Amino acid sequence: MTAVLGTDITWKYVDRRAAAINALRDFSTMQTIIDTTDDDLKALSEDISTISSPKLDGMPGGGFNPHGSEDRIMAHLERIDNRQRRYLQAKDYMDWFLPAWAALSDDERWMLESCYLGEDTMQTDAIIAICDRFHIERSSAYNKKNRALSHFATLLYGR
Repeated sequence: MTAVLGTDITWKYVDRRAAAINALRDFSTMQTIIDTTDDDLKALSEDISTISSPKLDGMPGGGFNPHGSEDRIMAHLERIDNRQRRYLQAKDYMDWFLPAWAALSDDERWMLESCYLGEDTMQTDAIIAICDRFHIERSSAYNKKNRALSHFATLLYGR
């Protein structure tokens, strides 16, 4: 009983609307991570350092580190691990985001795309576009956009 009550209280203080806006704004980043990770991992795997022989060119090379090659390999493996972790987070995000996105109507998706998914989207430009598309006044456009956002937040986080 306490766990259920604690969960209800916690959700009461979460700003679902702001969280939904942040989720929308993160979409392009997550999509880019998913689209580029395979190529990044291939490039990192091909570029992995190997243990090399010291250069004997007579030029001073700074302090000698007997584990320098191993340190470079470990740093390289850490970069690969970080990219894989980032990819898994992006996949989790998409598994959570896309079903809610698909449940929206076409008009709701269009409005949210116009307002939040564009690179340099100005809120006023998006509202004007909503006004033009639906032939409504500005206040009605804001209300329509807010209803779409509330619906999306409910799909993501529940009531």
